[in-house]
Amino acid sequence: MTSPVLAARMQALLLAGCHMALVMVTVPVWIGLLRWMAAMMEGERRLPDPTAHWRTLLHAWRQVGVRSAAGAQVTAVAPWLALAAGMMAALLVPSFATGMPGGDLSDVLVIGGLLEMAFLALVVAALAPGLARPGHTGLRVVAGGIMIQPVMLLACGVLGMCLPDGTLAGLVRQAHVADMNLVRAPLALLAGALVVAGVGEGDGTTSRLSAAMLEDLAGPDRAVAQYARDLLAVVWMMLARDLIWPEGIVEPDILSRSWVLVPMLVAVALWVAHMLLACGCVAAIRVFVVSGQRHAGWRAGLALLCAVMAGVLLFAGRGIS
Repeated sequence: MTSPVLAARMQALLLAGCHMALVMVTVPVWIGLLRWMAAMMEGERRLPDPTAHWRTLLHAWRQVGVRSAAGAQVTAVAPWLALAAGMMAALLVPSFATGMPGGDLSDVLVIGGLLEMAFLALVVAALAPGLARPGHTGLRVVAGGIMIQPVMLLACGVLGMCLPDGTLAGLVRQAHVADMNLVRAPLALLAGALVVAGVGEGDGTTSRLSAAMLEDLAGPDRAVAQYARDLLAVVWMMLARDLIWPEGIVEPDILSRSWVLVPMLVAVALWVAHMLLACGCVAAIRVFVVSGQRHAGWRAGLALLCAVMAGVLLFAGRGIS
């Protein structure tokens, strides 16, 4: 193995390690900030502590694990399977730099498939014990999650027309060398569609359903399931961020220069700022746009409308040009 190839592989592993550490540590923080922003927009007097979610997860982890006799083997594996699928999806969605292992697989269809696999693993964990309340809640959550399927198909179709290879790595490369004005509005609408359909945090009804679905789990199983659920929401927001601001992601050839820390720190700062903005946008959508008893129906309709409008704008822009 030649020295440049070895150096490139070491750089890819280093980038992947920094990326995963950054994402995994900050997941509970983003969820806490999202809930804090939603509560502030709703005008609540006592705002939740943004860091309290970390303490909740740690408290659940330290509790004694108890599993129902029915489906104990399934509930022992399903939360960890959801976490593994969520971590694989997070690895494919760049935060501050490209060039990580699996970058050529960063297709929206692959990422969406991994997120759906994690979602279904959490539902299986709720259905396996055979209890009425978690099982019924799991079926309700599955019925609401079906709406992401047509949105994902439309998103893959539009991205296939926007980009030569349809991957996030290709989007970043194109953003650094070409004019993105023609596809910026369609990509922004696609990002909005994916966030509306995929992120359920920030809404009281969805939070209560998720808590009821996992109420039979205890100890590390519950902590892992809650963390995996939060990770899915954060990955959807990261995916939307990459579609809207691909210029904020550093390309790997920049990292070979002597002032390597400067572009990396700037890219990390941009990612943090963009994620804060994404949390604010999601909270605003949950409070002002799709709130109420028909929350799931409004989410489905708005997400499909955004995805269809993205395709319409893309065709219209190409026709004008």
